[in-house]
Amino acid sequence: MKLNFLYTYMFIASSLSFASDVALTETIAKAAEERESTYREEVKVNLEKKGDIVGIRELPMKKLFFVEAENGSYVVSADGRFVFDGRLVDVWHRKTIKTLSDATAIQRTPVANIGLKPEEQLATFKVGNETLPRSGVAFVDPTSQYTTRFLKHIEDSEKYNFTIVLAPLVGGNNAVDRARRLWCATDKAAAKQDLINGTSLSFNDIEKVCSEEPIQMAGVLSGVFNIQELPHIIREDGLVSEGLPLDFDKWYEQP
Repeated sequence: MKLNFLYTYMFIASSLSFASDVALTETIAKAAEERESTYREEVKVNLEKKGDIVGIRELPMKKLFFVEAENGSYVVSADGRFVFDGRLVDVWHRKTIKTLSDATAIQRTPVANIGLKPEEQLATFKVGNETLPRSGVAFVDPTSQYTTRFLKHIEDSEKYNFTIVLAPLVGGNNAVDRARRLWCATDKAAAKQDLINGTSLSFNDIEKVCSEEPIQMAGVLSGVFNIQELPHIIREDGLVSEGLPLDFDKWYEQP
């Protein structure tokens, strides 16, 4: 197994698109891209020193903790079974974790840092006030009552502009079929209203050629984003809510 496989797997989530940020000048954007490229190249070079990959095996652990001690730092599994003593790199943030402050600073990962382009790679609908900058990304099951409650609030408030990802992970075959019909509907505006309201008025006219891969990708990414409950809501700065908050506005407005 060649190392390029690992590069693809690791760095797909670290590529950034600075061109979408209108606040950056061309000079700053170029400098930022050069820094990112340099950082990624350094990580790549260090990995290459290990040689070709012989194999990959998942370790039996669920949580890791960063520990800063008087004479250094290390990473330990929740049960204390595994201890990692060495360089810890966060590829998404392009940062080496050396201190507790470093570990604290990466608790939230802005959507842009992940490198994912939901609107291009996943089955998505934009819900809310589209004249606003994107408020965040939300993974939803199209058969859940919490989905309609959440989307109706977003649509009615005019304060948010969310990219909604179809993630049929809860409702079984019915959810998969409904996601496919919504995504492949000829009338996308009507399909969005069906998603918001839990209806099916757009289902009679389906595109003859429609790739379901963007829907399937949501299942793959459930592990990347550690999705435990739906809706899985990610504010643009990386604040995450597992499930629908009791008071969404209050949750969204917190620092």
